[in-house]
Amino acid sequence: MGDRDYELRLTSKPPPTDPAEIHFKNAWQHRKYKRYSEAVDEFLKSLEHNPEKGATHFNLGLVYDQLNEGRLALAHVKKAQALFDKEASDSNSAAAQSLLKKLVKKYPEFTVDS
Repeated sequence: MGDRDYELRLTSKPPPTDPAEIHFKNAWQHRKYKRYSEAVDEFLKSLEHNPEKGATHFNLGLVYDQLNEGRLALAHVKKAQALFDKEASDSNSAAAQSLLKKLVKKYPEFTVDS
């Protein structure tokens, strides 16, 4: 076995078995290929299994923004920020805060609390 084979074996992750993570990864692929409606469905399924995952809410907010669903985008990014704050994840919280500011400007008809 060559060095590259060994390196690949060490860095490869097994496929997820947690339903929330399976749906999250499926959603991520849909989002990557701009299949936003399918991504929403998968992110929502992921949240059914783990409603407290900030990354899922954050990415769902991004997808809702792509679909021009401002109220839903704001709601999920706000939830993501609260979860990141709770986890003391400063970099994730800062990213959520930055996105939240952009969404508030883009969708002035919605308040952050709507």
